[in-house]
Amino acid sequence: MKKKGGGFYYTLTFQVNFKYNDDEVYLAHCFPYTYSDCCELLNRLCTSDTKDKIRKTVLCKTLAGNDCEMVIITNFMSRPEDIAVRSAVILTSRVHPGESNASFIMHGTLEYLVSDDEGAKYLRDHYVFKIVPMLNPDGVIVGNYRCSLSGLDLNRQWIAPNSKTCPENYSVKLMMRKTLESREILFYCDYHGHSRQKNLFMYGCSNVKADRLKERIFPLLFNKNTEHFSFNNCNFIV
Repeated sequence: MKKKGGGFYYTLTFQVNFKYNDDEVYLAHCFPYTYSDCCELLNRLCTSDTKDKIRKTVLCKTLAGNDCEMVIITNFMSRPEDIAVRSAVILTSRVHPGESNASFIMHGTLEYLVSDDEGAKYLRDHYVFKIVPMLNPDGVIVGNYRCSLSGLDLNRQWIAPNSKTCPENYSVKLMMRKTLESREILFYCDYHGHSRQKNLFMYGCSNVKADRLKERIFPLLFNKNTEHFSFNNCNFIV
């Protein structure tokens, strides 16, 4: 089919032969990472034995009444005055339900941050991580690709999120404001998958201030530390 502006639309057609009559079959766009998978991971990581480095809380209730959970990771055994001066790093994932690859990356992030690796210990000693592993649980549960139960793309609701239709966005922004009352937010990253783009890369907001190249520092360092990351695929004029 031709596009109005030139080029073509492409259609993939395939046939599925079901093995059993009246069977219940699910077709997934990507390898599934369910809400239950997320809950099981957090329950495994957040125990009485790990409360010195990770703690779990409910950020908010979703429209369907599910828990949108958040974890806080730092060295809680430090003196209160040492914790108070640590900068915050905020990470979120799965605002788009169909991008399950983002959850696999977040899964690895969480396991690393609570590990006994020297790098993880250093991070816990110097930063406070506030992480929302699954920002759109309702969309994940019902199998939406991009929207929540309200029918909205939550990634387009950040400027002025409604607390009734977008409680997840509203609660994240409220959490950020409260965080800024006690500490600076050094870094915020939202994990996504991409429907067309390949490689690992980052998108950044357009910054017209004097320090406009600041947002490129972390991606550049990332690129220098792993061959799996592509700085050339990054975009800083979003």
